Amino acid sequence: MDLSSFRSTVKVGDYPVWLSKAGVKPSRTVNLGCVANVTGAAYGKQANWNTDGSVTIIGDVGSSDIVQCFQRIIPVPDGVEFV
Repeated sequence: MDLSSFRSTVKVGDYPVWLSKAGVKPSRTVNLGCVANVTGAAYGKQANWNTDGSVTIIGDVGSSDIVQCFQRIIPVPDGVEFV
Protein backbone atom coordinates (compact mmCIF):
# COMPACT_ATOMS: atom_id res chain seq x y z
CA MET A 1 0.00 0.00 0.00
CA ASP A 2 1.39 3.41 -0.94
CA LEU A 3 0.01 6.29 1.12
CA SER A 4 0.56 9.76 -0.31
CA SER A 5 1.68 12.67 1.84
CA PHE A 6 -0.74 15.58 2.07
CA ARG A 7 -1.48 18.99 3.60
CA SER A 8 -4.66 19.14 5.63
CA THR A 9 -6.99 22.06 4.96
CA VAL A 10 -9.31 21.43 7.93
CA LYS A 11 -9.07 20.12 11.48
CA VAL A 12 -10.41 16.56 11.67
CA GLY A 13 -10.16 13.53 13.94
CA ASP A 14 -10.24 9.82 12.99
CA TYR A 15 -10.92 10.60 9.35
CA PRO A 16 -10.70 8.25 6.31
CA VAL A 17 -8.06 10.17 4.38
CA TRP A 18 -7.27 7.62 1.67
CA LEU A 19 -10.19 6.05 -0.17
CA SER A 20 -9.38 2.97 -2.23
CA LYS A 21 -11.47 2.42 -5.35
CA ALA A 22 -9.71 -0.79 -6.41
CA GLY A 23 -7.40 -3.41 -5.01
CA VAL A 24 -7.47 -5.82 -2.13
CA LYS A 25 -9.38 -5.16 1.07
CA PRO A 26 -8.85 -6.79 4.48
CA SER A 27 -11.58 -8.99 5.97
CA ARG A 28 -11.33 -6.99 9.22
CA THR A 29 -9.80 -3.65 10.24
CA VAL A 30 -5.99 -3.76 10.39
CA ASN A 31 -3.97 -1.34 12.54
CA LEU A 32 -1.08 -0.13 10.37
CA GLY A 33 0.82 1.44 13.28
CA CYS A 34 2.73 4.66 12.74
CA VAL A 35 2.54 5.59 9.05
CA ALA A 36 3.43 9.30 8.97
CA ASN A 37 5.04 12.26 10.67
CA VAL A 38 3.50 15.69 11.04
CA THR A 39 5.91 18.45 10.00
CA GLY A 40 6.98 20.56 12.96
CA ALA A 41 5.41 18.22 15.54
CA ALA A 42 7.12 15.74 17.84
CA TYR A 43 4.65 12.95 17.13
CA GLY A 44 3.64 10.58 14.36
CA LYS A 45 0.25 9.53 13.05
CA GLN A 46 -1.17 6.02 13.20
CA ALA A 47 -3.74 4.61 10.81
CA ASN A 48 -6.23 1.77 10.32
CA TRP A 49 -6.87 -0.08 7.04
CA ASN A 50 -10.64 -0.57 6.92
CA THR A 51 -12.69 -3.39 5.38
CA ASP A 52 -13.96 -1.04 2.63
CA GLY A 53 -10.35 -0.41 1.54
CA SER A 54 -10.12 3.09 3.02
CA VAL A 55 -7.34 4.11 5.43
CA THR A 56 -8.27 6.20 8.48
CA ILE A 57 -5.86 8.51 10.29
CA ILE A 58 -6.22 7.96 14.04
CA GLY A 59 -6.41 11.14 16.11
CA ASP A 60 -6.51 14.77 15.14
CA VAL A 61 -5.04 16.36 12.04
CA GLY A 62 -4.99 20.13 12.28
CA SER A 63 -5.64 22.73 9.64
CA SER A 64 -2.45 23.30 7.59
CA ASP A 65 -0.71 20.19 9.03
CA ILE A 66 1.66 18.59 6.55
CA VAL A 67 1.40 14.82 6.96
CA GLN A 68 4.50 13.11 5.54
CA CYS A 69 3.94 9.39 4.97
CA PHE A 70 6.68 6.81 4.95
CA GLN A 71 6.90 3.23 3.78
CA ARG A 72 5.95 0.63 6.34
CA ILE A 73 5.88 -3.15 6.04
CA ILE A 74 3.74 -5.10 8.51
CA PRO A 75 2.97 -8.81 8.79
CA VAL A 76 -0.53 -10.02 7.93
CA PRO A 77 -2.40 -10.27 11.24
CA ASP A 78 -3.81 -13.65 12.28
CA GLY A 79 -7.33 -14.24 11.01
CA VAL A 80 -7.20 -11.54 8.29
CA GLU A 81 -7.91 -12.50 4.69
CA PHE A 82 -7.74 -10.23 1.67
CA VAL A 83 -10.53 -10.06 -0.90
